[in-house]
Amino acid sequence: MTAVNYLAPWPLTNLLRERITGRVVTVASEAARHAPSVDPARDLAFTGEYTRRESSVHYGRTKLMAIVFSQELARRLAGTGGSAVCCDPGFDTTGLGRELPFAGLLEKTLRGLRIGGPRRAAGIITRLATDDTLASGGYYSVRDAQPLDCPKSGRGAEIQRRLLDETARLL
Repeated sequence: MTAVNYLAPWPLTNLLRERITGRVVTVASEAARHAPSVDPARDLAFTGEYTRRESSVHYGRTKLMAIVFSQELARRLAGTGGSAVCCDPGFDTTGLGRELPFAGLLEKTLRGLRIGGPRRAAGIITRLATDDTLASGGYYSVRDAQPLDCPKSGRGAEIQRRLLDETARLL
């Protein structure tokens, strides 16, 4: 989960960082609110098994790391012409979490209410990529690009710097 949600885009972004003149958009999630903490040394190296109950906390932590990454990247890109933002794309019916007992019912409900289609998520991602009025370093909601706060455990330049430095060391 850490590899897909956090580490996968990191090498390419880092490789291109000095050439970025546009906007880097990272997809996070409000599930990040459920992450009690970020410990870069521990969380980046975690390869252990986790239960269904632990999977949502682990997922939230990986999405919190995505927000932290985006905010620190924005700081590092300041003055270069590049920028970085991230978003919560809202619920989507992707099959993620399908191992959870209520996943099938949730997916049926979301589809029935027409909540969580890929167009909605793509809309916020496209807007973030093209709307220069949205501030670099921001974390935005699928709901009309309303600004969201980074969860408390990921706020602050120190933890954000540490996560990127530890990721660079690891990779």
